[in-house]
Amino acid sequence: MKKSVLVVEDHSSQRKMMVDALQRAGYIIYQAADVQQAISLLNQHKPDVVVADMHLPSGDGTEVIREARKVAGAPIAIVAVSIDLAILNQNTISVNQADAYLSKPFHPRELLKLVEELVGVSL
Repeated sequence: MKKSVLVVEDHSSQRKMMVDALQRAGYIIYQAADVQQAISLLNQHKPDVVVADMHLPSGDGTEVIREARKVAGAPIAIVAVSIDLAILNQNTISVNQADAYLSKPFHPRELLKLVEELVGVSL
């Protein structure tokens, strides 16, 4: 069964890069540009992985992470993304309950490697 990823990123060029790379690798993709869209998609689709930017215009990625942790069923793996190294260095993994993090800018291969590790399969 194909694995699914929710990409939460307000910058359309960054979102497109992530979505294109993940789709080419065979993942089902859901995408959101803000916190409200992300929460709606989380509850509708229950993705296997959430890739969430920590800086969003309608709130921040920590809200998305908190909501993802509340979704019933199989646990959702979380990748926190930020250009702000201070955010990622402030124990993002433990404080925000993310499973992994990426610092912008990053190469799509880095994202694919993390997602593959988190879902435990290579598509």
